[in-house]
Formats: sequence, C-alpha cells, structure tokens
Amino acid sequence: MIALRRSVVPLVIALVILAVLFYALFPTRTFMEQSSALSEVRAELDALYQENDALRDRIYLLSEPEEIERLARSEYNLVYPGEEAFALLPPAPKPVEIPDLWPLNALVTSLGG
Repeated sequence: MIALRRSVVPLVIALVILAVLFYALFPTRTFMEQSSALSEVRAELDALYQENDALRDRIYLLSEPEEIERLARSEYNLVYPGEEAFALLPPAPKPVEIPDLWPLNALVTSLGG
C-alpha cells in the first residue's frame, strides 16, 4: 500500500503540474498572438486613416474650379474654345556613328557614309 502511494503521489503531482501549465501556458500564448495581431491591425488602421485624410483633401481640391482647370490643362491637354494647344516634340536623336572597321566598313559603305 505504501509502495503504491509512493508511485501514485508523484504521478498525481506531475499531472497537476501539467494541468496547471496547460491552462496557464495556452492562454498566455493566445494572448501574445492576439496582442501581436492587434498591433498589426492598428498599424493598418492608422494607414487607412491617413489615406482617408489624403482622399478628403483631394476631394476638397477637386471641388475648386481652379484645380479642375489646372488638371484638365496639365494632364489631359484640354483648352478653352478659341485657344490653341501646342505640343513640343523632343529633340531628334543624334545619328549613330559606325566605326570604319572590318566588318562594319561594308555597312558604312552601303549606308552611304
């Protein structure tokens, strides 16, 4: 009987310790995971608030006729009736210079250079 007690008591104590660890450790891990997820969601929410503020500013600007005219002229090349729109072309590229070395000398000759 005493030998049975000596083998059962440590087993019961070990099971109690495991149960306590099980109930204490898993909620702690869950809490830490939720805390990390909450931090990420708060950062995302802050970014969304900043984007909303920028969009509100853009809405306010687009309610002004001057801003609409500026955008129409700069981005869409629109003009009022009677005005003329001009487009400046980029400068022509420099001609390609081919060295007069073999085998390129035949190419230079065929191009008239």
